[in-house]
Amino acid sequence: MNPIRTIRRLACTLTGLAVTLAAAVAVAPAAFAGTRVLPGMFAGVVTASASAAAPGRYTTIDVPGAAATFAGSVNDFGVVAGRYTDTQGVSHGFIDRNGVFTTVNDPHAGTAPVQGTAVHAINEVGVLGGAYTDAHGVSHGFIDRNGVFTTVNDPHAGTAPGQGTTVNGLNNRGVLDGTYSDAHGVFHGYIDRRGVFTTVNHAHAGTAPRQGTTLGFINDRGAVTGFYFNSRGNPVSFAGPPGQFTTVTDPAAAPSITLASAINDAGVIVGTTITAHALAHGFIDRRGAFTTVNDPHAGTAPGQGTVVNGLNNRGIIVGLYIDSHGTTHGFELNNAR
Repeated sequence: MNPIRTIRRLACTLTGLAVTLAAAVAVAPAAFAGTRVLPGMFAGVVTASASAAAPGRYTTIDVPGAAATFAGSVNDFGVVAGRYTDTQGVSHGFIDRNGVFTTVNDPHAGTAPVQGTAVHAINEVGVLGGAYTDAHGVSHGFIDRNGVFTTVNDPHAGTAPGQGTTVNGLNNRGVLDGTYSDAHGVFHGYIDRRGVFTTVNHAHAGTAPRQGTTLGFINDRGAVTGFYFNSRGNPVSFAGPPGQFTTVTDPAAAPSITLASAINDAGVIVGTTITAHALAHGFIDRRGAFTTVNDPHAGTAPGQGTVVNGLNNRGIIVGLYIDSHGTTHGFELNNAR
């Protein structure tokens, strides 16, 4: 397996990037949808820090009848949201309330393979944020308030196939964040405060196609997570309020790649590390102290492993794992503090 292709696929699996980046890099369907780049960054093997599972109770989340399930977000009431793909390769959002699943489909979403709807965020009152890919392959963000869908398009977003807008984060103050791809294929983060869009570009982000800045989550204090692609195409993770970003790197996992996906109101950060052998491990970052998250059912071959996508203020974590057969399952990790 090509580790660079696997890394490119992973960011789409991470909360909030499933639609835009998958279209942008034209990847084939796979459990790792996402991140990209990384020439010359793979060497060595994973260290001991990525060898043990975090304590707690792991629960598998599989939408009935789905070919693959991706758990993306969890609110403080324990309601999980995410997406699944059906047997035709079409994406659908879902809500999981204690094992009772509700499908979420934006009415404007395309119905062909690699099109459809993805839910990336859920807040405490059950408002959903996500993205859909239309019949032309363009991404659009959306907000779903009790079944009433509102489309979210950053005014600077491109409108060609593989371009567009995703809503990746949604806090309890009604502030959205996400990513858009412009007409040149460059990624930019944005924050949307009641229809007023502010572009967020990391100071070190590259400006060529498939470079730029992505945002993945926003907490109630206004801190975000994300990563940028520098001028060499290498991804670098960060977290914090815009203008005060701090780089997020698991110091024990070098030279693996660290991808931050979410931050709660206490400042706990979660995300995923990808090793030199294209194996994924989740992590919890408590003010620089890292704990590895490995679902016990995850496979250990290249292209397999555990991806952490979200957490809430009670310490519950959600994400996905790829088993030894290459099948993608969602999971919840409880009592993970």
